[in-house]
Amino acid sequence: MKTYRHVLLATDCAAGSKSACAHTASLARSLGAELSLLRVLEHLPQDVPNEPVPPEDVDKIEWFVSRALDELRQHAQDNGLSADRANVVVTTDSPENEIIRFVNANEVDLVVVGAHERHGLALFQGRTADNLVHNAPCDVLVVHI
Repeated sequence: MKTYRHVLLATDCAAGSKSACAHTASLARSLGAELSLLRVLEHLPQDVPNEPVPPEDVDKIEWFVSRALDELRQHAQDNGLSADRANVVVTTDSPENEIIRFVNANEVDLVVVGAHERHGLALFQGRTADNLVHNAPCDVLVVHI
């Protein structure tokens, strides 16, 4: 059996991703593996009424990255994970491409992602977990959310 030395949890910090966090924490502990966390921001909100608005005197990208990093660290802490290696990436590319870039740059052996069941029109949207399973250069564990 393959031994995993570096496990990556790629998460959007959604409320339902607690099971993926629990699986990742348990797996990394039992293997004695290094654990990294990654959150990919596909775009920055543009005048969306529900989204927070950064102050005018700060760099918007830095503000959103800082906020996302704080959310990722809090999400990790709430779910029993160490947030020492928490990372946030802002991209115009797809999340799976950014995750694969991170995997290659950091010698990750296993990626853990949560997957939501999709119905109706949501089936036509991008499926990060499915794309990772077929394109990642390492093993991918998909945890049902």
